[in-house]
Amino acid sequence: MAKNALRSCRMWGLGLLTAVSLLACGGGSGGSASTPTPTTSMTAVSGKALDQSTGLGIAGVTVRVGSLSTTTAADGSFTLSGVTAGSRVTVVFESTAYAEGARVANVVADATTDVQARLIPVGISTNVAVATGGSVTIPGSTASVTLPANGVQRADGSIPTGNITVRLTDINPAVDTTLMPGDFTAAAAGGGTNPIESFGAISVTLTDSAGVALNLKSGQTATIRIPVSSRSSSVPASIPLFYFNTTTGLWQQEGTATLVGTGASAYYEGTVSHFTVWNADQVYNTIIYHGCMKNAAGAVVANALVTSDGIDYTGTSSVYTDANGNFSLPIRRSSIATIVGLSAGRLTNTVRNASSAVDINVTDCLTLGSTGAGVTMKLTWGALPSDLDSHLITPSGEHVYFSNDGLLLAQPFANLDVDDTTSYGPEVVTLTKLMVGTYKYSVHNYSGYGAGPIAQSGARVELNIPGRSLQLITPPTSGESASTDYWNLFEFDVSASCVITVRSVGTYTANLPTIPASNTPQYCTAP
Repeated sequence: MAKNALRSCRMWGLGLLTAVSLLACGGGSGGSASTPTPTTSMTAVSGKALDQSTGLGIAGVTVRVGSLSTTTAADGSFTLSGVTAGSRVTVVFESTAYAEGARVANVVADATTDVQARLIPVGISTNVAVATGGSVTIPGSTASVTLPANGVQRADGSIPTGNITVRLTDINPAVDTTLMPGDFTAAAAGGGTNPIESFGAISVTLTDSAGVALNLKSGQTATIRIPVSSRSSSVPASIPLFYFNTTTGLWQQEGTATLVGTGASAYYEGTVSHFTVWNADQVYNTIIYHGCMKNAAGAVVANALVTSDGIDYTGTSSVYTDANGNFSLPIRRSSIATIVGLSAGRLTNTVRNASSAVDINVTDCLTLGSTGAGVTMKLTWGALPSDLDSHLITPSGEHVYFSNDGLLLAQPFANLDVDDTTSYGPEVVTLTKLMVGTYKYSVHNYSGYGAGPIAQSGARVELNIPGRSLQLITPPTSGESASTDYWNLFEFDVSASCVITVRSVGTYTANLPTIPASNTPQYCTAP
């Protein structure tokens, strides 16, 4: 049966269609869900700073919460003590080699909050003369900034001489929304917040020869160009500009930008009066997705984080379940998003809502995996090729992929959320119960090498095993050809006591790994 025909046979709307969007264990935009009451207790924030392209930890990153700061260790890890607990705490990540990152976290009293940040390597770092100003453009990109002559100063008002260092980075939220600082909420006029969707962003930092931060003088402006990056099929001709406020963790509207060009060369151009991360955004109208969360035994799960990630728009939102395990999550009206829950380091299956102009009420609850399970594999990629596919082979010989998406609450206790054929993904495989033996995971370039190789697709797979740091896996840069459409990422063994051992593979082949003969599965038992 052709793939399109197979796809039409699959349930695509509401129900147990799984995906996952692993964000920092932090808060998010509003809605009517119950959020833990902020307290004045002191607690700690810990986590890792990761390179977004390699998934490796980054040493020497400054991590700040208000006036508190620390530096990441060799593996990118950090712990910052003395943080005041609250429902909206901004954790800022700074490095001269990476664009500024920021996560908004729900910091809970008497517990260490885990915050994972993916940082983007600086796109270009170059010198510009203070006296003449000038333009800086990232090679191969339309991202640029044009500075005026004698237009910068230090925070104390003094004027630098000679050259200044300009660091410019293009942020592509359509590929990965977690690269965007904050949580896609903006300060609303008169108070409160609004949800926003992004059409691209850039980060600009200026320093003098001693590394002291600079910004534009009062009354001076600079011109910026932001490459268009969106999951939406409709790109507005003019759009508001927002800058990120690291104190509030909110985006602040200031100015507008105009669309220039088309296709891959399109960008938004506007003028700004200061530098930070600038974002081309628009506020959108929401509906409420009313849902619930239960564990594998059917008991409700309270105070669990639930997040959405847009499919046909670039934006996220998050809320918490109430005492009865219910939640009310705002998502963009008449749009599609993935929805996933997180509790005690374990992820639920993920569903995709049906596009609707009215609120959605769902009775099939998100299902939290049993202890020792909850393993997820999330595949995302860029615009080309349009169709990459996840393939999981289980120890008992089941092959979970687009024509056999599996089951969550019965054998094989593995499920693929949906077959995404229109770029970006995500496609997520979730395991709610683990078999003893070896699992194998691969990605197939269904579009074919001619539509774009996997190595150049921006593809990445997030392997999440409860109790461990997220593992980000990117394609090998060599070994791919027109006859090797399968990227074999890893295998992992599960012991009788649910101990998981991961082995990296990282090869391209013409075919899937060998599928074992069908056999009766043995399920592990966590101690």
